Amino acid sequence: MSESESLGHKFWKIFDTVKNAGEKISQALQENVADIDTFNSIQRETLNFDLLEEDIKGIHRRIEQDGYSVLGSRLILDDKQELIEIKTYSQKGEKSFVNTVSAKVKRVINIPANILDEMKSKGRVELSLKPDN
Repeated sequence: MSESESLGHKFWKIFDTVKNAGEKISQALQENVADIDTFNSIQRETLNFDLLEEDIKGIHRRIEQDGYSVLGSRLILDDKQELIEIKTYSQKGEKSFVNTVSAKVKRVINIPANILDEMKSKGRVELSLKPDN
């Protein structure tokens, strides 16, 4: 019986470890929260492409203020899903983090012609953005 007790005890230790790891990951991701509501580039489901770069730089600044190194961002515009998604990759020490913000976008204004052409042909555009160093 002591063998089954030790197996049960080991199971609960593993369960607690996994549970705590999930909570720690959640806390780490919350440390890097950027709020799409503060974006100047998105108003009433309309994206002003000219203002987007400054909003992304704002995300980078907030993350860097918390002591993280920003590795870059990935911008996804999906016409079919009427969605913009920005994933920002950062690092603190040996740990890497991803912060994702998204919003519904029904209309885009001031979009460069080459990006518009790709959006029309593929229905989706993905851009990689590196922080200014």
